[in-house]
Amino acid sequence: MKIKSTWITLCMIAIVAMMGTTLAIAGPNGIGKDVENPDYYGLLKTLKNNDMDIDFRALRLSYTKTKNYKPYGADDKAKDAAFDALNKKNYVEAIIKAESVLEKNYVDLDIHLLCRIAYREMGNSEKYAFHNAVLKGLVGSLYASGDGLTPEQAIVVISVSEEYFLLNANGLKTINSSSVTANGHHYDKMDVENKKTAEKTVLYFNIDIPFSWLNKSLQKE
Repeated sequence: MKIKSTWITLCMIAIVAMMGTTLAIAGPNGIGKDVENPDYYGLLKTLKNNDMDIDFRALRLSYTKTKNYKPYGADDKAKDAAFDALNKKNYVEAIIKAESVLEKNYVDLDIHLLCRIAYREMGNSEKYAFHNAVLKGLVGSLYASGDGLTPEQAIVVISVSEEYFLLNANGLKTINSSSVTANGHHYDKMDVENKKTAEKTVLYFNIDIPFSWLNKSLQKE
């Protein structure tokens, strides 16, 4: 999916202001009630009842067990359409298209941020607060998995879009990326640069889950 430059700017401003943190500093842990054998649809029902005291990590991971989990570009066209509507300030249309994505993937970070911005501009404080809280929980569950500075502390993601969401949110651009296998795990190694300070660093994302999905998909063909 080609994310528009306007959208990236909105993403960076909103998330940095909201989280008040960087990749190297853990944010909210995104972990609420202990959940045994988490069921995505059960957790989702609880969340939609405005109960934020759920395990957001369990929500994300349980989503990968559903038939709708497709970590590589499944919703690109729908997301692009939602972003286009947002950039044109057609907030009602943006929400409609965003909801079509959430029906299949309620843990999509980009779409919850889109909803957060659209509802804010529409003056709907209740919906704004809801998507703001969901986004905090989801992002917090990513930060809680590690700081990303070493393979051992890699941030566990379920899609590539989660990686780029965090990079954009922290004002980082990718200089080079490569795949790394170590200790039985698969990682995306990102050489990144801070867009403001030009400071360079290396970040690691654990991609075991999407990597496994891809392998299984290729074996079916």
